[in-house]
Amino acid sequence: MNTTPLERAPLERARRRQVHVVPELARLRDRSLHTMRFAIAGRNEEMSELDDTGIRLVAEGLEVHVPSVKGRRPRDVVVSYGEGADTCAVRCWIAWQEAKLAAGAAPGGPAYLPVTQWGALGTERLSPDGCGRAMSCSAKYAGLTARRITGHSGRRGLVTTGRRKGKRPEKLRVQGGWSKNSPVFWEYVDEGERTTPPMASACEAAAV
Repeated sequence: MNTTPLERAPLERARRRQVHVVPELARLRDRSLHTMRFAIAGRNEEMSELDDTGIRLVAEGLEVHVPSVKGRRPRDVVVSYGEGADTCAVRCWIAWQEAKLAAGAAPGGPAYLPVTQWGALGTERLSPDGCGRAMSCSAKYAGLTARRITGHSGRRGLVTTGRRKGKRPEKLRVQGGWSKNSPVFWEYVDEGERTTPPMASACEAAAV
């Protein structure tokens, strides 16, 4: 998802048949949005409510304050540097932050902003629906259509990929803000521990 070409051929059902070139600002935003979602197991609503002031650069990487949405408890998580530049949430965030400030974004505002098809930066925070559409659109152009992409794909991806890499369930549970008795969380853990891994979700494919 984060390494697909900037030139995108029209989808089969698209009215306009010309090739669309993704603005660099939109590409940087989406790269950060996808990797950050995976790193914090973020829901669409949580990604929309993130603020610049809640994302702090530290020695380990980033300290991210995930605000309360829909009555859920807020949480603070640490996002470490990733292995590759294209899938590192820290480096992708820094690149997007620098680009949006250079484009005129107000410091200390929403973490993610809309970007028009011509590359103009919006001023209001990207909506939860906008966060979801950014991910699903990127997945389509990356050819990840075998599995339905939803706002919970990042949450599933964090756990299943983490378990395959030997991460402790308790650490993953805290990172994503699940309760100790969450049946959904333990279902994800079980999926990640299977001998033969199922097809990776879009977020897993972006993070491998």
